Amino acid sequence: LAAKMEFTRIGRLLQALLLFCYVLATSGIDWQPIKVLTLTLMILCGAVLFFFLFLIYAAISFFTLQGLEFMNIFTDGAREFGRYPFSIYGKQVLRILTYVIPMAWFQYYPFLFIIGWLEQPLWAFAPLLCLPFGIPALLFWRFGLSKYVSTGS
Repeated sequence: LAAKMEFTRIGRLLQALLLFCYVLATSGIDWQPIKVLTLTLMILCGAVLFFFLFLIYAAISFFTLQGLEFMNIFTDGAREFGRYPFSIYGKQVLRILTYVIPMAWFQYYPFLFIIGWLEQPLWAFAPLLCLPFGIPALLFWRFGLSKYVSTGS
């Protein structure tokens, strides 16, 4: 277990927390309770969505012995996508990140609400729309478990 410890991730976490606190204090956003709720939902639903992505990643391993490097597009790639507003990638990519892999529901649309570009209060709950992605992820995991056969060694 300790052989896979990456202490550089602790540095990334500390850097992210410091930057997060700095941006919250200096953003000039009027932090109303609904915006605080939206930010909390963004963090929680984002973590849940990534759990579902890693669950799919794990379920695929039931069916192949090959490396699953293409899944890095969705896990590591999502981190890279999140560095810029999704709208710069074009409408097609925004649609994929909204309806296929619903990252825009917990990142892009709620952020637009927080900064005031979207004014409808319902946008505050947009992060919850990524949660139904868990249904196919869990079904795929269960399907993989049902097909799993041990080597017996």
